Order: sequence, then C-alpha cells, then structure tokens
Amino acid sequence: MGHILRYTGKKLLWTVPILLGITLLAFGLGLAARGDPAVNRASVDPDYVPTREEIQALREALGLTVPAPVQYGRWMAGVLRGDLGRSLMDDKPVLGEMLRLLPNTLILSGMALAVIAAAGIFGGVLLALFHGRFVDAAGRAVLVTVMSVPGFCLAYFLIWLFAQKLRVLPSSGAEGPLHFVLPCLAVSAASACAAARLLRASLLGELGRNYILTARAKGLGRGRLLLRHALRNALPPTVTHIASAFGGLLGGSMITEQIFSVPGIGSYALAAIQNRDYTALRGYVLFTGLVFVLVCLGCDLLCAWLNPQIRLGE
Repeated sequence: MGHILRYTGKKLLWTVPILLGITLLAFGLGLAARGDPAVNRASVDPDYVPTREEIQALREALGLTVPAPVQYGRWMAGVLRGDLGRSLMDDKPVLGEMLRLLPNTLILSGMALAVIAAAGIFGGVLLALFHGRFVDAAGRAVLVTVMSVPGFCLAYFLIWLFAQKLRVLPSSGAEGPLHFVLPCLAVSAASACAAARLLRASLLGELGRNYILTARAKGLGRGRLLLRHALRNALPPTVTHIASAFGGLLGGSMITEQIFSVPGIGSYALAAIQNRDYTALRGYVLFTGLVFVLVCLGCDLLCAWLNPQIRLGE
C-alpha cells in the first residue's frame, strides 16, 4: 500500500509543472497568432468599419494594452475562478459554450474509446492465440490496411457505404445514438488497430518469459496461459496507448465533428480558428490539455496496479 501511495504522490507532483506549461502554451497561442483581437471584435459586422479610436478603446477594455505577463496573470486569475473569458465573436462565455457542446463530444469520445479498448484487446488476444497461422497473417494485413487509410477518407467511405448505399445509418447530426455510430467508427478504427498490434506484440513477448515456459512445462494450455497469466502483464503498454488515444479523440475531434456535422467542442474550436477567436481557442486548448493530463494520470495509476514492477521502479 505504501508503494502505491508514494507512486501516486510522485505522479501528482509531476502534473503541476505540466499543467502550468499547458496554461503558458494556451496563452501563448493568442499572443503568437496573427491579427489584432480588438480589430476582430470590432469587425464582427462586415458592413461596419471601426475607427482607430474605437479600436483603441476596445483594446483597453479587453486589457490588451498592458504587458503580456500582466495579461497572463489576469487570465490565470479568471481561470482559477472558472472564467475562461468571453468569445470575441459573440461575447458569450467560453466555458458556458464549451459545457453546452461538451456532452456530444464526450458521447463520441466515450463510444470511440469503448470500441478501441474492446476491439484492440480482442484483436490482440486473437492474433496472439493464433500466432503463425492464417488468422494471424490475415488479421495483421487487415490492421495495417486500416491504419494506412487517412481518417477523413475512412469517414467519407463510411458515409457513402452506410448512409448513401445501404441507408442504414444517418450521416450527420447528433439527435440520437445512431448518429454517433459512423463518426465513432471513423475516429476509432486506426487507434483500435494500433492497440491490437501492440497487445499482440506484448503478449508474444510475455509468452517467451521464464514463468510462462515453466507453467507450460507443467502442462497448462496456451489459451489458459495467455488469458490468465500473460494478459495482465502485457496490458500496460496497451492501456497507455488507449489513454493517449482518448486524449487524441478530444483534441482531434474537430475534423470528425465537422465532417459529420456533430455540434461539439471540436467544431467550436474549428470555428474559433476560422474566426480568429483567440479567447475561445485558449479555453479549448486549456480544457483538452487538462483532460489529457488527468486521463494520463489515471492510466499511469492503472498500469501501476496491473504491474507492481512499475510502481516499484523496476
């Protein structure tokens, strides 16, 4: 028990500088981006040309006339209060808009994560169980083929096949569970295949270790050895990959949400990029970075529970 508590405390301490770095990165995006936020805010109406005095007054109102460290301090003070600022385009609270759109992204990411975990573990165990046979060779060929297809190409193929030809699934929207099936498959296919390949390799490595060879000499079958003994020790790399995939699902959902017209935080971030809404973009980077760090922290603790050698530093 003491080992796991020390391991958890060490990991929690490491998250502090990482979170600080994420806030600096999120804030720095607004400073490094081209364009003046005050001009963007004043030019919402394309038929109106703001004067220099109006732009200067707006810069002072937005706090853009003070040095960057002061701006960062004020922004961080708002973040600690739960205030991510207001959008430059519609003056709506960024946090409120993200919370309004977050359920759709969480549903999509949660479904995709379940597919990645289930398909990756099942596929990896199946290929390792039939190592050196036709099932293994054919399965690896399928995995490599799917991983080689760009995500947006797979998305359009799924729309063409299931929405236009077979007409069994909707191609856009977020009105019901069926609307998330195609975007879920499009965003999870490559990661599921990578998880299956990784678990297969880890299982085959475990099957060559001394404790497995000893158990096999005592008469235990390959399937029992693989599922009851090798799987737990082979899972940590796959669990780490799945956790990283979840962070990628949140951060990379904008293209999928755009293709399938799913109103989520990914499409919100894409609109912020197109409209140069740096306040909204900062909030998106900070939120997804925080979620990614927490998921990775949970993944590290799960791997330490699965394999005691990790928390013991071996």
